[in-house]
Amino acid sequence: MARGRVRLRKKDDRQRRRVVAGARVVAMEAAEMARSIAAADAPPETVAAMQEAAAAMEEAASVVALTWPEVERRSKPRLPAFHLHNARVQWKHVAIYVPLLLFVILLGAFAIWSFFQRQSLVLDAIPLPKVTVVTANPASRLAASWVRLLNDAELQSTLVTADKVETLAGVVVLCDIWSLPPALAGNLDRFLANGGAVVVIGTPPVTALGGLRLTADTGDSDTAVKLGESASPLVARLTPGAVMWLRPAKVAFLKETPRMAIDARWRTNARAAVMHVENGRARYVWIGIDADALPPEGNNELTLLVRNAFRWAGGEAVSDGAVGAAAETKTFAPQTRRAARAAHFAFSVDQLRDHSQFSVRMVNRGTAPLENPTVKIWLPPRVGEVELGGDLLMRRGATLTAIPDERACLVALPSLGRNAERVLKLEAVAPR
Repeated sequence: MARGRVRLRKKDDRQRRRVVAGARVVAMEAAEMARSIAAADAPPETVAAMQEAAAAMEEAASVVALTWPEVERRSKPRLPAFHLHNARVQWKHVAIYVPLLLFVILLGAFAIWSFFQRQSLVLDAIPLPKVTVVTANPASRLAASWVRLLNDAELQSTLVTADKVETLAGVVVLCDIWSLPPALAGNLDRFLANGGAVVVIGTPPVTALGGLRLTADTGDSDTAVKLGESASPLVARLTPGAVMWLRPAKVAFLKETPRMAIDARWRTNARAAVMHVENGRARYVWIGIDADALPPEGNNELTLLVRNAFRWAGGEAVSDGAVGAAAETKTFAPQTRRAARAAHFAFSVDQLRDHSQFSVRMVNRGTAPLENPTVKIWLPPRVGEVELGGDLLMRRGATLTAIPDERACLVALPSLGRNAERVLKLEAVAPR
């Protein structure tokens, strides 16, 4: 500020000197003109008039030189101070900026909302369900073999006798028990009425299990069990129609009813080997395989089937994947599930910190784009209906198809590029 004032003062001084010099020149020229007229032969009246005009001009020049600071030297009038202006803007001058401003505000709000939606995708680590194996004889060979198999499948299991059961939690396994004591039967009925789950190994007890009565006869098994071709939560992520080889043994053959869903059958006699059914909020699984009939190195397919069975019975979300034509992926045909495994289609369904929300992750680990990648999700018993959640970018191109009869849904994308990954969000809208 001080430097600017100094420059302005110097500029004013220079202009003042120029004006003073000009006025001095004018005065000198006027005096010279008066002397030249006086020396010439001119009438006295003319000489007097000229001298009078020269004196007036000299006086005017001296006045200009003396009154320099008060003389206005601008070619244009000086404007009033800016802070004294009354700003008035016509609406038509700013109307063009209103849509742009609204677009920027909406874009910012969408970005903030999308950020919070993605921050909500925090997975909740859910452990495998606790398993309580109830048997009539603590020295039962069948019960001991299944406890070993459950431990190999990373399922924490506890072996108790029927008269030592105190509380029921997690998944209850009934193995080698012919009849339930009245106290255990009443406790089990209340447990199932509250949404519990029971797995029956071998011959089922004669006592009804929460309104469901299972019956079976015994016989010699085949040398192999064949998985079903239809999609089900127990055979999820397994190759449709795969064969599991076993040693012949004395096993139970379940007497089937129309409401039962058979997941595996003995290859020769086609009797049921694995079954699941849902009765209200309660879930039941029956397995007629003797764990001691497995080969010494075990069987990975049976281990995964057991894990799926206990996860589904324990109330977790179970998923399977398919790729191919849209008409075939909607029905989850066996060839589409085989194609998903051959194309290295990876998928997962995880529960979020908010237990009413789930994340669905799809990854293409193959070398070619995937056509109609689809994930089938068997929902927990507490969830009735779900819908796609998240922002528009998360939901783009995704479709959700409900399957009420199976308490499941299909989440599909039109395509998934090579090495591409998509994360979607499901929200429960109708708790059961």
